[in-house]
Amino acid sequence: MNFEVIPFLSLNGQAANAIAFYEKYLHAKVLLKVTYKQMKEMDPAFEYSEGQDEYITHSVLEIGQNKIMIAEEATDPSRPWQLGNSFSLCIQSKDHTTIQQLYDAVTEHKDVTVLVPLQANSFSSGYAIIRDPFGVVIQFVVTRHDF
Repeated sequence: MNFEVIPFLSLNGQAANAIAFYEKYLHAKVLLKVTYKQMKEMDPAFEYSEGQDEYITHSVLEIGQNKIMIAEEATDPSRPWQLGNSFSLCIQSKDHTTIQQLYDAVTEHKDVTVLVPLQANSFSSGYAIIRDPFGVVIQFVVTRHDF
């Protein structure tokens, strides 16, 4: 059986900005991006509010060797959208220089909040936590493990 589990971020109107941020600061490659306008062309029954032509209905990004998906809509429409701290992205590499460069690039952005600066701790020679401009918490880890 061959399958993958991909984190899916619902960003409530900030998806396009988040994609641009991840492209610039984490060197993400956009594998797929579908706007509301494009979705309406594919499915005339798709409805959205005026001014949302460039909102993202679905996207797939490759960051490093992994993928994430980003869209606007909450995946559980029975509950109001809420920014939470129950998930994070974790970027890890055995190469300290790689982690240092990614951390330095991301923290250049004025709206990134450093929660834990990059430093050695008991399990890593380099560990940091930031919150990006869209409320997504990202951990940076210099790992010792082969996963």
